Formats: sequence, C-alpha cells, structure tokens
Amino acid sequence: MSTIKNKIVDVLVVGDGIAGCLAALAARKRGAGVIIIEKSQPDVPHGNTAFCGGALRRVSWEYPATKYFADIMKVSQGQADEELTRITIRNSRRAKANLSRLGIRWTLPTSNPGRADSVVGKGVTLAPMLRKAVKRGKIPILYGIKLTDISLSKGSLRSVKVQTKTGTETIPCKAVVISTGGFQADRKLVTQYIGKGAHRLVLRGYKKSTGDGHKIAAKLGARLIGMEGYHGGIIHHGYKKFPSVSAVKGMRSVKKYEPGILVNRRGKRFVDEGEDTADKTYAKFGRIIALTQPGGIAYLIFDSKAKDIVDPMYDGPGRGPIQAMTIEALAKKLTIAPSRLRNTVDEFNRAVDDGTNANLTPPKTNFAQRIDGPPFYAYVVTGGMTFTFGGIKINARAEVLSKKTSVIPGLYGAGEVTGGFFYNNYPAGSSLTRCAVFGEIAGKNAADFARRKA
Repeated sequence: MSTIKNKIVDVLVVGDGIAGCLAALAARKRGAGVIIIEKSQPDVPHGNTAFCGGALRRVSWEYPATKYFADIMKVSQGQADEELTRITIRNSRRAKANLSRLGIRWTLPTSNPGRADSVVGKGVTLAPMLRKAVKRGKIPILYGIKLTDISLSKGSLRSVKVQTKTGTETIPCKAVVISTGGFQADRKLVTQYIGKGAHRLVLRGYKKSTGDGHKIAAKLGARLIGMEGYHGGIIHHGYKKFPSVSAVKGMRSVKKYEPGILVNRRGKRFVDEGEDTADKTYAKFGRIIALTQPGGIAYLIFDSKAKDIVDPMYDGPGRGPIQAMTIEALAKKLTIAPSRLRNTVDEFNRAVDDGTNANLTPPKTNFAQRIDGPPFYAYVVTGGMTFTFGGIKINARAEVLSKKTSVIPGLYGAGEVTGGFFYNNYPAGSSLTRCAVFGEIAGKNAADFARRKA
C-alpha cells in the first residue's frame, strides 16, 4: 500500500482480469494515474480470464455484424440490450487488434472458425500476458487487497475502503472501474437469484467470484439487472467427481454432441439436441440438465458413426466413453431400465427414417441421424456454471446507472460484473469480446472523468 500513500489516484480499477487490465491500460493511455487492486494472490490462477477457453467472437466477411447481432438477439430471446450489443459487435475486431498489440497470439477454433479466434494457450496464457502488459505500462497491481466500500460525498466519488492483511485502509480516488467478475461462487446469491436447484451446478469458473462488485454497487444505489441468468455448459460428470482435474486449467464443455441424443435417468429425451449448433445450445442444455433433470445428470448417447465426432473435453479419471454392443447392455451400465432406453432409441430411429424427427416430443430439428451402428457409447454429463449473466446496469460509456437510471458520477463497470448483455443462453466467445470492448471504454471514460475533476 506504500505505492499510493498520500496520493489521490485518478482511476482505481478493481480486478485484474481482461476487463480490468484493458481498462487500466486505456486509462493510462489517456494520461491518468492508475492502480489495480486484486483480492487474490499473483502466484495462483485467479479470475475467469485465467480459466477461459480463449475464444473471442468477432465479425468477419464470413460472419457479418448483422449475423452476430441476430445470434445474440436470438439466444437472448430479444432481451439483450441492443445498444450495448451493437457497441460490442462494432468494436469486436478492434478488441482483437488491441490484444494482438499486447502480444496475444491467435489460432482458429475447430468449430465455427469464421465466427471467432482463439487465444493460443487459452486463459492460462492470456491472463499472465495481460498482467505483463499492465506492468510494462507501469501500472501497479496491488494483490491481497479486497474492496469493501466506495465512498460518495454530495454525489461525488471520494475514496474506496479496502481490506488488507493488516487491516482496513482508505484510498482516495477520482474514479473507480468495477471489474470484479460474477457472483457464481456465492451460493447464497446463486440460490437467491437462480433457484434451489442451483446447488447441483458444478462451478467451472473462478472459485472466489463472490459478487463483491455487485454488492458494493448495490449499496450505492446501482441497478442490478438479469440476475437470474448464468453461462454454463454441458460438462463431463468427471469434473464433478474429480474436482482436482479442473484446478489449474478449468473445465471445458462437451463439443460436437449434435449427432447424439440426451436422455435422463428414466431413459427419456428432454431437449431438442438439434435446435442449433452446439456453440449456441451448450449453455442452455447444461442449465436444463442441472436444474430440471433427476439427479442433475444426463447421458449423451451415440453410436460408432459419431465416435470420432463427439468430444467430451475431459481427460481425467473415468473419461470413457462407456461402451456396449447393444442398447440394452449400454442401458444396464448406465443403470437405466433397458426397455425404456430401447423404446426411446427405436422411436427416434423411426422418426429419422420417416423424416418426422422434427415432430418428435421433444423434436430433433437438425442433425438427426439413426443410432444403429454398434458399438454404442455414452458419456455421463451434468451442468456447469462459468459466470453469472446478471449485474450492474451500465450505459454506452460504461457508466454505472442507479435504480432511477441516472449516472453515478465517477463509477464505471466492465466485464462479467455488468448485466444487460446475455439472457437465457450464450453464444460461445462473446463474453471475452464484451469484456475487452467495455474494459477499454470504461478506462477511457474514467480517465476523462478524473481529468475533469482535477
């Protein structure tokens, strides 16, 4: 804390993930004096940035802005904030370019390469490279410092209170950027907003994202929106049984499951597995599995034709897949009544043959193919939660809005602590883009605000 003793900080950034780091760099570029405080320690992976898959959704000639916007609005059922969404999309290529200038290298993802680029090394590489860029910018990151309060006086931001290992201290500042991530690790908040079944969800993301920014902003009168939503995914059940597997690199969602069917413990299908491509359904289906199905688990069933297509994205104990030469034998291994699974598969196959698969209950709208080529396979899957969708309402300048929709002067939000971007479902790679775009916007505007207060 000696770094800031007796100084008034222009811009104080809370959290050193992608949104926080890019906010700090943008503020510094505007000439502001900046510090970042982070409650975690530097020598352990922390923040969802460190655990992310590294995909950044952006426009391209194959994936124009109109399609990007349509995808967001489709999966959010029209609830996403149109202005914030358009800003994210319009700046998506700029976000990639900014990261590239910091030394981030890219590769194309195996699925939908026209829509996204992926960071080489994923979050394990991205997080430390961002912090190195911050260090090169001569911006201090103070670790083990937890934000506990923000002080306003006569409507003007004055200081923040923080908890250190030696006690409570006050840091005078002109502007604050809250970039503390979601509240997915606070079980009380999760149950309050998402529901009782949320206890079944496996926490895929950072284990200390406890909604600190949400709580403090709310105390200041900030409006919280969309708090019932979250991003998760269909994950291999091994992640739940063996938590150590994800301790360093996080959890990955099952990929390319479209050729199979999902059944519950009763051997019954319960979703339209062909509703859309996996990158647009994995979050939705993970939620349905964890919150609505018996035991919070399901079985992904497929045959030899899809053996080399379906990817569990899991390399821990019990990887599988579970295998048998008949559907009945597979059912026994899954402790499903053999006749029930047999009936489900037979009904499905008949519909594929007749071309009536879209009329099944539930339908299989796309990607329908017979499950008839032994061996037959299954993965046990469940739902994981990566980050929460809901959070602080911001405007196009990343200014935090009060419950009366007025701006709280000097207070900015960026990243997963903010709401309004995602509802119901999630297009893969779009959160990293949102964080990068609004991190920069928040930093720029916070710096300009601090300069006006000089």
